[in-house]
Amino acid sequence: MKRDWEIIRQVLIAVEDDSFNKYLENSEQISNVVQHTLLLIEAGFLTGSYEYIFVDDRDKTFNIDGLTWKGHELLDTIRSQPVWDKIKSTALDKGLELTFDTVKLLGAKALALIVGNLG
Repeated sequence: MKRDWEIIRQVLIAVEDDSFNKYLENSEQISNVVQHTLLLIEAGFLTGSYEYIFVDDRDKTFNIDGLTWKGHELLDTIRSQPVWDKIKSTALDKGLELTFDTVKLLGAKALALIVGNLG
């Protein structure tokens, strides 16, 4: 599985909005959402747990408590659609992989550009 930042962003937004279960149920990519949610828990962006009932990804039970401080920080960086679009386009233009550090750095720069254009 490749890490998909769109799924990561949507999971974080859904957890913040208390709509994770609905998002998971309605997802066309349920296996990818499950795997990315596991990564977010293991990386310390979400608090919660999961339980394997069977081997299949769809047979995991989640108990998501919420975002950690680090999860809120990441979501604050990528929540805004214009900032998120700028992060992705800048990474693509520069040939950069989207890592946590790259997203945070480009998010700060994108925000500065957007704020600069307001004034």
